[in-house]
Amino acid sequence: MELPEDKAIEITTDYENQSINLRFSDNLTDDRERGYILSAAFFSFCASQGLSKDEIGDMVSSYYDEFSDNEN
Repeated sequence: MELPEDKAIEITTDYENQSINLRFSDNLTDDRERGYILSAAFFSFCASQGLSKDEIGDMVSSYYDEFSDNEN
């Protein structure tokens, strides 16, 4: 079985513009795959920090609107 090609996402901050920037490797073009990798990384980080499902749910409920409002 041949393994898929490795892919990368680079996350940087830009405090002057109050933004978080994402750079995807050239072979990472599928938005569903990008979302899967980002969400898996988020949940993995939360679990490693010992956050409960309730704490993660509260975090999403509290901050999702803040991020979605910035994209309009």
